[in-house]
Amino acid sequence: MGELDGRVAIVTGCGRERGIGRACALALAREGAAVVVSDVCREFEPNIRLHGVGTWEQLERLAEEIRSDGGKAHAVRCDVTRKDEVEELVAETLRQLGHVDILVNNAGCAVGVGPLPIISEEAWDKTMAVNVKGPFLLTQAAAPHMIARGGGKVIMMSSQAGVRAGARYGAYGASKHALVGLTQVLGAELAPEGIQVNAICPGLVDTDLGFEQYAFLAGMQGSSVDEVRAELLKSIPAGRFETPEDVANVCVFLASSRSDYLVGQALVVTGGYTR
Repeated sequence: MGELDGRVAIVTGCGRERGIGRACALALAREGAAVVVSDVCREFEPNIRLHGVGTWEQLERLAEEIRSDGGKAHAVRCDVTRKDEVEELVAETLRQLGHVDILVNNAGCAVGVGPLPIISEEAWDKTMAVNVKGPFLLTQAAAPHMIARGGGKVIMMSSQAGVRAGARYGAYGASKHALVGLTQVLGAELAPEGIQVNAICPGLVDTDLGFEQYAFLAGMQGSSVDEVRAELLKSIPAGRFETPEDVANVCVFLASSRSDYLVGQALVVTGGYTR
């Protein structure tokens, strides 16, 4: 018996092979939740493309992996910045699995990274849309169905940069701070309805996106990725980089009844790393 037997979860931003969303979906499924996995499955506009996004083939493979392990999973394309696609994601979840109990707002981007003078308006807008507007739209769409069932869980994927941002993280840091603020607001509004809203703030996670960011920083500094990582590792008291599974373990806790008295919190999961 799993801790989440009978629950239905939506997890966004699941498409990449080595990512937090994928790890969260697998961890929730192992605890018995039926999972709808989602990603945008199309590249960003060429002028703001800094990192890749998950593909439909990757998303389907994740759903099949969950099913092959005896779980329930369904893959759905969704651009979280579009209200019509968000509403269709929730509607498809209801059609396929009957209800929704857990929402993991994991989809995010970091196209607005770099010194302030080089961040374009388009990159700023895209970062804010994906990282803040998306979680707002999804929570707005899913919450009424959770309320009808007597409660639920909403988990925002913020960042260490959402509690203390640093240089070169203008749009990204601002968006993740905004997401923590949104978590506090929605936590206060939805707690009386039996819905707990909390955020996870990971640190330096070994994901595909993380390695792309290291490459970006290395290019700016005129160094190698290995040199960037070696320098960053010195700042992590735990002595290692974070894994997607480290984050997923906290996600399962927040999705479970063990977190019922946590409301509007931003849990910093960084191995002790601070900027």
